[in-house]
Amino acid sequence: MITTPAPAAKKHDDFQVLWVFGAISQALRQQIVAFWLQEGALTNADEAWRRSWEVACVLQEAESGRIAGVCTVAIRLDDQDMSYGYFRIFIRPASRLVGLNYRLMKMMIEGFEVLAREPGAPHRLLATIENRKLERRASQKFIARLGFTSVGRTVDGEWVIHRPLR
Repeated sequence: MITTPAPAAKKHDDFQVLWVFGAISQALRQQIVAFWLQEGALTNADEAWRRSWEVACVLQEAESGRIAGVCTVAIRLDDQDMSYGYFRIFIRPASRLVGLNYRLMKMMIEGFEVLAREPGAPHRLLATIENRKLERRASQKFIARLGFTSVGRTVDGEWVIHRPLR
C-alpha cells in the first residue's frame, strides 16, 4: 500500500489580491471568463465576457497564479445622476477561507477610494446581499468594519448595503 500526504491546507498567505480595474489584460479576461464558467458562478459565456470588463480585483493563489475569486464593480448613475459602484464577489468554494472575502473587499474599497478623488468617479459602493448567512450578527459586524451600512431591502427581501467613498 502506498500512502501520500494529504494536501496542505490553504492559508491566507497562499493567496494574493490584485487590483486590476481598468487595466485587465486580454489573457486575464479570458482566464476570468473560463473561471466563472468552470465554477458555475455564471453559466452564460456572453454574460461572463461582459462582466469581465467590470473586474476590479482578482484573488489568486500566490504560488500558481490560479484564480480563486473575483470582485466586479459595475459603474452606474443613481436618480441624482451621481456615480456609484455596484459590486459582486465570487470566491470558488474550495478557496472560501474565513477572511479572504474581507481581503478582497478591502482591496476593492481602497482602489475606489483613490479613484473617488477624480471628477465623476463613484461616490459610493452598493451591493445586495443574496446569501442569507451574511445577515447573521457576525457577518453584519464584518460588513460594518468595512464601513458598510444597511439602506434597506429589495422587493425580493434581499438586504441592501452601501458605503460612501468620499
